[in-house]
Formats: sequence, C-alpha cells, structure tokens
Amino acid sequence: MGKFSISTPPSSAGLMRFSDVSTGGIKVEPQHVLIAAVLIIVSIFLLHLILG
Repeated sequence: MGKFSISTPPSSAGLMRFSDVSTGGIKVEPQHVLIAAVLIIVSIFLLHLILG
C-alpha cells in the first residue's frame, strides 16, 4: 500500500494575508483622525458661541 495524506486548508487562510496587502491611497494614523475630529468639534462649538 502506498502512503497518502490529506491536505486541508488552514482555518485562517484569507486572514493571514490580509495584513500583508498594501493598497494605494493616503495613509493616516488613527491618532491623527481622532485629533482632527476633536478639532472639528471644538471649532463648530466655538463658531456657535461666537456667531450665536
């Protein structure tokens, strides 16, 4: 009798490669997005106070 083996795909087949994929576009860090959102909120609040 010959040897044979059954090859099964790994359970995380697509997930491991996802982080390796680099797409085009602007790279923005999460901290910068948070700071920009806070600045926009504060600006709108100040405009409401100034302009009434």
